[in-house]
Amino acid sequence: MTILLVDAGNSRLKWSELDASGGISAQQALAYAERPALAVFLDLLDVYPAVQHITLVHVLTHLFDDSVQEVCAERGIGLHVVRSVESAYGITSGYQNPVSLGADRFVGLVAGHRLAGRQACIVVDCGTAVTIDAVEQDGQHLGGLILPGLQLSADALIARAQNRLSLSFDQPTIFADATSRAIGGGCLFGLIGAIEGICKRMQHAMTSMPLRVLTGGDAEHLRPWLPGDCLVQPDLLMRGLHYITEEEACIRC
Repeated sequence: MTILLVDAGNSRLKWSELDASGGISAQQALAYAERPALAVFLDLLDVYPAVQHITLVHVLTHLFDDSVQEVCAERGIGLHVVRSVESAYGITSGYQNPVSLGADRFVGLVAGHRLAGRQACIVVDCGTAVTIDAVEQDGQHLGGLILPGLQLSADALIARAQNRLSLSFDQPTIFADATSRAIGGGCLFGLIGAIEGICKRMQHAMTSMPLRVLTGGDAEHLRPWLPGDCLVQPDLLMRGLHYITEEEACIRC
């Protein structure tokens, strides 16, 4: 039975295959570029003509959601779309309106909580936006923050200067000797300081020492500059979708 774990983000589609023994293939990704997300999803189905089930999380519109459900129904593919709820898969949402928490963040919380075992955790997703969420060891989500990611911060600064400036993230130093490196380094160290400061504030308010879990496209780039121990998990959402798929299978049994 071919099972796909799929994360449809704002700019690209990521997926892994779940094999018969429960193992996950390496995460793959495809940027939408100028194409609709649905077209890229259909291409994925063409690559896996024997797929029988898909566990999907997405941050896209209801139109995408409805179209995917229609396509899967036509092809006889089982589909489970993961949504944020008040309580599921070991996580209790800390949002006043649980459904308003991004479904991708919810899946990340599921994965982070599982990886942390009996330990509390702080999940830091370093993508276009950076999200930082705290989860107690019993699975209670305390809430979180959202701030601009590395490239977004730089783009905003350059746009404000009417594109008269350039930037570079190469060889960052706090003593930059060129404007491009000053912008790149400023955005980098500013984001590092924000993440570090927020994590410390969260940690002080939690009942036990949390494990910090980093994921997202910039996680590997930011990790060397973050003090203390961090677990970098580039495929965190694939792991979360894996846990959810297994739990849903148990529920159906």
